[in-house]
Amino acid sequence: MTKLLSLIVALACCVAFLEEIDALDEAEKASNGGNTVTDCASASPEQVFIENDDLPVWWGYSIDNLFEDLFNCGEIVYHNTPVPVTEKDVEKVYQQFNELRDKYAKEVNLVPIQQPTPDNSFSVMTVPSEIKDAGGGKGKGLFASEMIKKGSLVMSLNAGNVGIFKEGATWREFVATLPRETACNFIEWCWIQEIIPEEGNEDDIRNGLTIFCAFDESSLMNAADWGDGEEANVRCGSSDDNKEGPCRFDYYATRDIEAGEELTVNYDEFEDPDQHQWVLIGL
Repeated sequence: MTKLLSLIVALACCVAFLEEIDALDEAEKASNGGNTVTDCASASPEQVFIENDDLPVWWGYSIDNLFEDLFNCGEIVYHNTPVPVTEKDVEKVYQQFNELRDKYAKEVNLVPIQQPTPDNSFSVMTVPSEIKDAGGGKGKGLFASEMIKKGSLVMSLNAGNVGIFKEGATWREFVATLPRETACNFIEWCWIQEIIPEEGNEDDIRNGLTIFCAFDESSLMNAADWGDGEEANVRCGSSDDNKEGPCRFDYYATRDIEAGEELTVNYDEFEDPDQHQWVLIGL
């Protein structure tokens, strides 16, 4: 989309340039010092596009540009020394979930988002869990509050609390107009996934290449391959190692999980490991 707009702007500029040449003779151009128009022909479409003052600086940014250049998220997300997670940190995370949920409902709303009530949090998590310090420099993590039996449904993206985006430009604008810390967390919490259509659900808007972000504690579930050799205890599509189900919207316990144990998953079950899908969607 960005390249198409760039070419359109460049073409319009060059057409105007040719029309002005037809309108002026050599004497008129000389009297103006030869500077009556910009040499559009020598400018690339990208240069013409960038010089348009009406566009925000982040227009056309990739996900990496947003994370590194616009918000400098490394200062917020990564630390040279471990920083303990406090109750205030957890409260702030839930405040950000509320902020994101409200913004999505007002500005995007591709899918309906349920507002939590005292009786129903509409969390993706289907088992009791809590955000705590994951230790080892990992920051926040998600932990089982009660024992979870193998095969139990742990998460369902059908809870009504997951925002989706089908276009990179919409996601970019959503991120770029967030407060810095919320934006950095949102970038970290989102993932992109190619959802394979299922018989009977061919018209699901989530099918195909889709950006997801859950507005609840499930976003804090860490990857199992952090470096300490642990195996994931939550799996997408099926709980059986010998029976892989399609990774769509449900996640199951691969074994019995004790209360107080961290919940982890393998991100490459649902995300492209080389992150190329972000490029395909325009980011």
